Amino acid sequence: MEQIITFDFMVKLVRHYWKVLLSLTLLGGLIATVVTLWVVKPQYQANVQILVNRKHSSAGTDLTGQQADVQMITTYKELITNSVVLKPARQDLMDEHGLRRSVNTLKQAVSVTSTANSQVFSIVVRDHNASASAVIANQIATTFKSQVKQIIKVNNVTIVAPAETPDAPVSPKKMINILLGLVMGLLLGLVYASVRILTNRRVQTLEFLTDDLQLTSLGLVNHQPVVATKADNLAAKQRPQTAAKPAIKRV
Repeated sequence: MEQIITFDFMVKLVRHYWKVLLSLTLLGGLIATVVTLWVVKPQYQANVQILVNRKHSSAGTDLTGQQADVQMITTYKELITNSVVLKPARQDLMDEHGLRRSVNTLKQAVSVTSTANSQVFSIVVRDHNASASAVIANQIATTFKSQVKQIIKVNNVTIVAPAETPDAPVSPKKMINILLGLVMGLLLGLVYASVRILTNRRVQTLEFLTDDLQLTSLGLVNHQPVVATKADNLAAKQRPQTAAKPAIKRV
């Protein structure tokens, strides 16, 4: 395990497998680019801000009433993401705007955000169409305004800021995805190179025998193959050939 984290090991890894590391890093970035630009659909986000302020009987109960209104936001979140609001909103989207979205699709697309100690909360909608995201958000806010009067008997619902068509998608994050692809490719290359080095049992250097295995070096034997030169070949051709003795036939 100590060999894995040493600096020499990393230098050796990069020196021997830098082509593999570079290739896998570029491949990871290329795959991330293709997926981000041509496979993943862009998502646009629109949000509408709503204020629900219930009327109170006296001025002395204003502070207590405001705290109660803040706590009621949790209830409003449940209503907005529930079928009691999404079903009529879906019907109005089809009748008035020609947008067809299932209830399950709306549930996945809608979320409610709020700030601590604030009576204002936001309905956030994500959709693959920029203009549709704003239309859906405004329609859900309008439906919630009408439905909450019947369910909780709240009449003072104000749409503070209607949703507007977003100019740019919020996802996917192109640069982040490409950088992640590059990093994943590099990590894959490091894993591959590490496995190749750790599973290689061949002796490649003398230092491995003397330093790692603590063996004593008795010397080096250089093996140089004998190569016949042109002069040797010429001398061999000029050398007189011994004539074979004729066989003697005995009678």
